[in-house]
Amino acid sequence: MKNFQSRIAVCNQKGGVGKSTFTVLLASYLHYNMGHDILVMDCDYPQWSIHAQRERELEAIERSDYYKLMMVRQFKATGRKIWPVIRCMPSEALEKEESLLQSGYRPRIILYDLPGTVNSEGVLHILSSLDSIFIPLKADKLVMESSLAFARSLDRGLVHNKVSRLQSIYLFWTMIDRRERTPLYDRYEAVIQELELSIMTTHVPYRSKFNKELLPDGTGICRSTLLAPERTFAREAQIEALAHEILTLLKIRQR
Repeated sequence: MKNFQSRIAVCNQKGGVGKSTFTVLLASYLHYNMGHDILVMDCDYPQWSIHAQRERELEAIERSDYYKLMMVRQFKATGRKIWPVIRCMPSEALEKEESLLQSGYRPRIILYDLPGTVNSEGVLHILSSLDSIFIPLKADKLVMESSLAFARSLDRGLVHNKVSRLQSIYLFWTMIDRRERTPLYDRYEAVIQELELSIMTTHVPYRSKFNKELLPDGTGICRSTLLAPERTFAREAQIEALAHEILTLLKIRQR
């Protein structure tokens, strides 16, 4: 079978930087807003947070005529069904992915949500089979030290390894506080340049709505596995810009 999928992951060994949140936001924006078929592989054992969110949202839909109407309107406007998410252990992920592809679904982008450590069985094999990895950064000393060490280890061990498929690693700023001084980021980016790592141009600001998923009380539809992010939120939170830059880096034509 010809492999025409782009296989990527938003990942970081340091917790609290939003890897699962960005995976959901990007999956929904790319799938519902931009028309690219998406598959999400939730390998983040043992919490499987994306699959758990999907289950909560499906239950909320059942109890809410408001959300049912939104789903109907979205389908009529876009013709897009919900993107599939597969919950699995990292060690069985590639087999599960192949099984879905053989069933006939042809996603353009496959997004992996991985555990916070490469020591989990199967994680290193997944990382070596990806095309690109996107690492969220926060301007915090401990986060930066951990993130840069992680990125450099992958760059040395996989990107420059002939038996690995991984071609590129990109870092991007998130949780940016407008009160922080620009020179702080300039100093960090100088270090990133010295390490010969790539930094994206999109800077994602802090937004409390990142933590709002589809809830039974009819509030919070910014981070949803079933509905597209609101365009105003996606624009202000730079999700739109992040998605477009990722497509450019992956050399995928934007619709």
